[in-house]
Amino acid sequence: MRNTNTPTVSMLALSALLAGVVIASPAIADEGCKGFKWPVDTEVGWLKADDHLQIKSGAEIDPQPTRAITLELEPAKDVKMPVAAGVKPQAIGAGTFSGWFTLPAGVKPGIYQVSLSTNGWLDAAQNGQLIRSNGFTGRRECDVIHKSVRFELGEGPVTIQISGAPKQTVLVTFKAAE
Repeated sequence: MRNTNTPTVSMLALSALLAGVVIASPAIADEGCKGFKWPVDTEVGWLKADDHLQIKSGAEIDPQPTRAITLELEPAKDVKMPVAAGVKPQAIGAGTFSGWFTLPAGVKPGIYQVSLSTNGWLDAAQNGQLIRSNGFTGRRECDVIHKSVRFELGEGPVTIQISGAPKQTVLVTFKAAE
């Protein structure tokens, strides 16, 4: 008669295999964040950190943030953006969320990248006008950053607008391009 209290070799092998999967999971997640058109390692670090700047739609923040921003959005149907979004209103789904924040004077001219943790339309505006993006990159395999968009900004305040996000909060990063 076999002792059922003693683990079998196959049970030990299965346990070791599962432990390896659990231990390797963060590495697997990080692998999904490789292959963007430009470096996003800083953004990934900021988004994974616990010290996000918590703001509500309409807030002003430091023009050179050094951490991720948790932006609390509002129902898209209730939001009046400072500048009309670059996406057609009918493309903003019912039940989605939108919002914006401003980086006041102090933004130096140059190329900046704005990254989002989730789906959503992303605009940058200066002097009451939308700024055409310089490029876009995204990786569905990356569970930290959904997309990163580059904008060439002039000197002065800039408004970052997010439209049609599926959740009420979105994580955002804003930094000079490398």
